Amino acid sequence: MSIRFITAPLVVGLASLSTVASAQNNLTLEEIVVTAQKREQTLQDIPAAVSAIPSEQVQDLLGAGENIRALAGRVPSLQIESSNGRQSPRFYIRGLGNYDFDVNATQPVSMIMDEVALENSVLKSIPLFDVERIEVLKGPQGTLFGRSTTAGVVKVDSVQPSEESEGYIRLGYGSRETVSAEGAVGGAVSDTLAARASFKYLDRGNWIDNTFNGAGDDFGEFDEFAYRLQLLATPNDQFSALFKLHGFKQDGNQPQIFYGNAFTPGVEGLRPGFNPEVASHDALVSGMELDHFGGSAKLTFDRDNTTITSITAYDTVESFSQADIDGGVQGGPEAIGQLGGQAFFSVSSGDGLSDHSQLTQELRYAVDLDDLFYQVGVYFLDEDITVDSIDFANSGDRIQLTQAQQDTRSMAVFGQAEFHLTEQFSIAGGLRYTDDDKELEVIPGPGSTAPAATIEASDDYFSWELSANYDLNSEWSTYARLATASRGPVTLGRFGFVSQADTEEITSFEVGFKADLFDGRGRWNTTVYTFTIDDQQLTATGGTGNTNELLNAAEVTGSGFETEFEFLVTDNLRLNTNLSYNETEIKDPNLNTELCSATPLCTSLDPIVDTFPGFFGTVNLVSVNGNPLPRAPEWLFNFSLDYDYELENGLVYAQTDWNYRSDSNIFLYESVEFVAEKRWIGGLRIGYKNADNSIDIALVGRNITDEVVADGALDFLNLTAFVNEPAFWGLEFTKRF
Repeated sequence: MSIRFITAPLVVGLASLSTVASAQNNLTLEEIVVTAQKREQTLQDIPAAVSAIPSEQVQDLLGAGENIRALAGRVPSLQIESSNGRQSPRFYIRGLGNYDFDVNATQPVSMIMDEVALENSVLKSIPLFDVERIEVLKGPQGTLFGRSTTAGVVKVDSVQPSEESEGYIRLGYGSRETVSAEGAVGGAVSDTLAARASFKYLDRGNWIDNTFNGAGDDFGEFDEFAYRLQLLATPNDQFSALFKLHGFKQDGNQPQIFYGNAFTPGVEGLRPGFNPEVASHDALVSGMELDHFGGSAKLTFDRDNTTITSITAYDTVESFSQADIDGGVQGGPEAIGQLGGQAFFSVSSGDGLSDHSQLTQELRYAVDLDDLFYQVGVYFLDEDITVDSIDFANSGDRIQLTQAQQDTRSMAVFGQAEFHLTEQFSIAGGLRYTDDDKELEVIPGPGSTAPAATIEASDDYFSWELSANYDLNSEWSTYARLATASRGPVTLGRFGFVSQADTEEITSFEVGFKADLFDGRGRWNTTVYTFTIDDQQLTATGGTGNTNELLNAAEVTGSGFETEFEFLVTDNLRLNTNLSYNETEIKDPNLNTELCSATPLCTSLDPIVDTFPGFFGTVNLVSVNGNPLPRAPEWLFNFSLDYDYELENGLVYAQTDWNYRSDSNIFLYESVEFVAEKRWIGGLRIGYKNADNSIDIALVGRNITDEVVADGALDFLNLTAFVNEPAFWGLEFTKRF
């Protein structure tokens, strides 16, 4: 699709909107303040592609029992999915992510919660509640945020304590017996101390029938509870100390619902007659559990134009998830290709963290002068984990246990400076040096046939960035940014299959503009980018077994564009829309991976370069040179409309949002069947607010057209799929005080 085809309707649309704007020029969009560069700036002043999701929009999207995956596609180039259900979300930005299901897997997108990087994927399962803002930083963020940011950053900021006494309680009930409660209360404790306490509770009943026992409503149940306690001490104007304790507990009877032979051989898409409320599992024991606790201390010293910031954080989490991986009932040859069937043997396995700790320390020194801002800092990460990988019999008895212990140490020194050469023109640059060390040890447990093994990996590397910003006038600015980032060496040892990959490095260039239109009633931001990755870390999952293998691709390239437009049409109507196109390509003629060994086999679209005998039959190696990256849809489109109508004693409102995702290959290789399908997902919220906005009663709908498609798959047993959430309808009541 040509740029001309895309921009033409935008220009026409803006011209028509300008006519409306001339009639009502007393409206303005609120200014958006972000901390994407570790300091407060307006969104329009940052020479980079940054999107912000405000608190109220986050709440709308997370209704209906959703978690952070509901943010997928809501801003340009952001995709989120997980084969572990509500645990271990996997983030993709501009097509770059990691679909490895191992709880030890690293990602090229870092999740930052209240200025603390959450290294392990299980930590990223923390529910979102009482959120001030979510920022999505697109493109390499190696200078300020360091390791594992080659694709970008998802940054979550909670509501902090203040002297104002206020709070809220939100209650909900809806489909699948979903019950939710969320609340917060905060205010001044004394003249120099403020506090805030917040929580979230979510419970869902069983809603999926298991054909294996015929009892009805056999699984799908879970419950979650999360809390956050904060104290803010401000003994004088120059010093503040913010202390936080937080925790999360989760229990459920299925981490992810797998549907055996959900695909028809030789056909894209879920087979006719597929029903997400019916599954076939013959493993008698499954479930998920997670227990997290953490705390942090942020100390800030302000004097004149100088700020010193120290952030110390510690988190620990234990988790385990176990499921019927094949998603079918074991049979003989008659089960081949049958929905809910699995031929010859079954697989039930589980993974989790039996031990985990993460300690981080960051210290920054910043100076803000009239025409110059600079900051320097140091960063330290110490993470110790023990991963349990267990095979089970269908009875639930343990067959074998293999552990992998990994220690990670990372230290970094960084600096950034921004110079305003004129009132209209500024340049910025930054540099970071990182030293990473990893050590992984495989420990065979009872019943394990894995050999003991040890892997050590270390590397040190530089990341840097250069940017320039020019204000064309008071409404339009343009920028350019050249940046690098790296993901340090990684190791895996699941079930004793050890592998490692070297450091990857991305070099990205982007140009864009930011505009405030129609006397402040509109906002339009657009970016065009291109990147090259050397030695990108990829994971070959499945193929001929329940294993993962780390690979390095010689080169991966990508390019695309992102555009966002927001407009206050009238006092009562707001439009928000965005669109992104991301194209990626693997360029490595020597990079091969195992084709599926499912029964029946998938239909390969890649050339077979070699065959050799395997445990379950012939193994086919296919070339993935020229393929796009897995689970990287080219097109993402989202729009929302918000309308309200004032009454004498309040207002009624209606909000609808629609999100489109194009299809993408699920694995490194391309096949007819294993495709994450294109989809449209729509949401609706209709409600009433009283005059002082203290009461909000709403009807909530998510995926209101009940569109269910394949989100992912397993390829080493049968044509197994997992899917998105079906339709949800519910009621919410909010009381603010």
